[in-house]
Amino acid sequence: MRRSHAKGTSDAIKSGIRDALSALKPLLHFETARIELVEFDDVTGVAVVRLAGDCPDCDLTTAMLREGIEAHLRTKIPEIREIRVI
Repeated sequence: MRRSHAKGTSDAIKSGIRDALSALKPLLHFETARIELVEFDDVTGVAVVRLAGDCPDCDLTTAMLREGIEAHLRTKIPEIREIRVI
């Protein structure tokens, strides 16, 4: 019923988040780092994103990086209400 429609919508949102994160990687010069979606809760709008590896050219604090990721994702995916970076 409605659950399967929500599942399809949730999958589309997750795919959009993954695409937006992939687009961020070259902008942030993440040659040796990974940025990936861990989970997205379509009820709360919370996306959990993992940053792994290092970013030798980054002068950004974790908070600044999180804010930049959140701003980018929110412009691309309006369903996102909050980003948690782990």
